[in-house]
Amino acid sequence: MKREDSISPAASPSHAVAGAGWALALLLAINLFNYIDRQVLSATLPKIRLDPTMLRPDDPWAQTKLGALTTAFMAAYMLFSPLFGRLGDRWSRWGIVGGAVIVWSLATGGSGLAVGYAMLLATRCLVGIGEAAYGPVAPAMLSDLYPVERRGQILAWFYMAIPVGSALGFVIGAQVAEVAGWRWAFLVVVLPGILLGILCFFMKEPPRPSTPEAPAQEPASSHSYWDVLRELGRIRSFVLCSAGMTVSTFVLGGVATVMQLYLFEREARFTITPEVLDKLAALRTADGTEIVPAAVRERLAQLPVGQSWQAAELRQLLQEKLTPQEYLLYSTWIFDTATAPGSWTNGLIGLYIGGLVVVGGLIATLAGGLAGDYLRNRGVKGAYFWVAGGGMIVGFPAFVALLYTPLPWGWVFFFIAVFFLFFNTGPANAILANVARSPIRATAFAINIFVIHAFGDAISPLIIGVIADLSSLQTAFLLVAFLIPVSGGLWLWGRHYLDADTQRAEAGLWPGDAPP
Repeated sequence: MKREDSISPAASPSHAVAGAGWALALLLAINLFNYIDRQVLSATLPKIRLDPTMLRPDDPWAQTKLGALTTAFMAAYMLFSPLFGRLGDRWSRWGIVGGAVIVWSLATGGSGLAVGYAMLLATRCLVGIGEAAYGPVAPAMLSDLYPVERRGQILAWFYMAIPVGSALGFVIGAQVAEVAGWRWAFLVVVLPGILLGILCFFMKEPPRPSTPEAPAQEPASSHSYWDVLRELGRIRSFVLCSAGMTVSTFVLGGVATVMQLYLFEREARFTITPEVLDKLAALRTADGTEIVPAAVRERLAQLPVGQSWQAAELRQLLQEKLTPQEYLLYSTWIFDTATAPGSWTNGLIGLYIGGLVVVGGLIATLAGGLAGDYLRNRGVKGAYFWVAGGGMIVGFPAFVALLYTPLPWGWVFFFIAVFFLFFNTGPANAILANVARSPIRATAFAINIFVIHAFGDAISPLIIGVIADLSSLQTAFLLVAFLIPVSGGLWLWGRHYLDADTQRAEAGLWPGDAPP
């Protein structure tokens, strides 16, 4: 690309474009369901683990397979994002977003209808493809609708859906799974997603900035993908922000996938008592047939009465007492009935996770965006990087403390860790928007999505699963925790370059040119 070809007028409007508020509201609602769909899986993993139609009870690689469900989603998401990001710089953005929402909503319903592990894995891939068409296009649209001075808080509002949607996903997934089974947790979110997708086709396409290569209202990106990659690679703020986000995403993606499972396995207690055996005997089919046969209950009665076990301990005891076929048929009923009095349950843990993530993540996301804009507009150099990096450094000890503090006191450290690990959301995405020229902004977000997921949460759940199968989830989480300050350090490094890179992007200059 010739240097003079890259020069364009100022890329951001001086004030919010007409209809920007409605666009933000719809995109925020869609992003909310985006993260609900993602975290429903995490909330239902304990139930999926106990479903013998999904995983054999004696499968030595069960944790790895559970982690692979998220890895499959992320692999599809990151691989298809660059394609849809490029299309977002050329085609109707609302059309792409609407089609994407409908596709991933239908795929989420397919997860609830899965008849085996392979089908569940395939539907998670389809969800990833649908979200790949949305992820890079939506924030690029918002960046064209609002001035640079407000992007931190606007993107903070947009990405507020991460903690709120994730929390709702945990709550909806855990509660529906407890009442109606894990499959319904996926099915209940299908219709709202489809309706949001349909609304996109009635939205007015936002204006694109004029450039020498293309008049306004036409796609502005006419250069090859390699030209765009070379340009982004020379923007030091973009590279360092993407690196910090990659490490952060590795941690958050892996931890979010199995945190509920980790706390359930660590905190839940089960016991076999005469009352439990009576409840099992009372379980009947519609025609009055016993669900758990008397022969199985007699072998359960041989276990120490009144003693409590963790989920893994009871699982091992049942495998010793029952035949593989009996375990396949009756283990889910036993686990659901044998919860010890006063024990933490999957539904209760999901409710706490959801509530704390909503409150802590919501406040932190908005506060981080406002703090970044406040410091930037008062002349603090590299303000967004300071906010993003500082939050990660402060959040590190709280996360480590969570691993060693039993519930309920552990929830205090959970809240602190959530708050500071979400504090970077608005500032980090504002950095991406501000240092990339408008004609390539959707592609820039797409490249960022590819990088942070390819080396982040596409692999971290699988890695955490492997470490957990070889040792424990506790060990896996502790090893991952030390990446938190690494992410903070990368962001603090980028503070030296942000202001100059932002000025060049707003003036449409090639990286390396002197800012105006």
